[in-house]
Amino acid sequence: MTATEVNGIAVVADEPTAAPIKTRSGVPVLWVQTRTLLLADGTIVYGCVHYDYTRDNMHLIRPYLNKHRDLKTTGSKAPARSMTLDQLLTRVENLSKVEADRDHWKARAVKAEKSLNTLRNALKG
Repeated sequence: MTATEVNGIAVVADEPTAAPIKTRSGVPVLWVQTRTLLLADGTIVYGCVHYDYTRDNMHLIRPYLNKHRDLKTTGSKAPARSMTLDQLLTRVENLSKVEADRDHWKARAVKAEKSLNTLRNALKG
């Protein structure tokens, strides 16, 4: 978390935010990128793990985090629209490789499913 104070009030605790959902086994899900911040005056606000962005409602942080998706894929703080042509071409090339790999594994999965169905039918009869 980069916020050390909110509206002039010091942050005294910074933890991952508990989501309003639980796993099937009942364990609370934690949003690691949405931070629950306890301020020195006892109030709680929510913040973004990447920047000083804070809000009183935890659900307002999640849409803000979508802005960071470009940062993860480009490896820089520049959004995709400000990338150079070489950077864009590299991303397109990488995407083509991922798509080819996906198609290869999809074909293998379809073939394996057919084989599995054949085995199941043989075992039934």
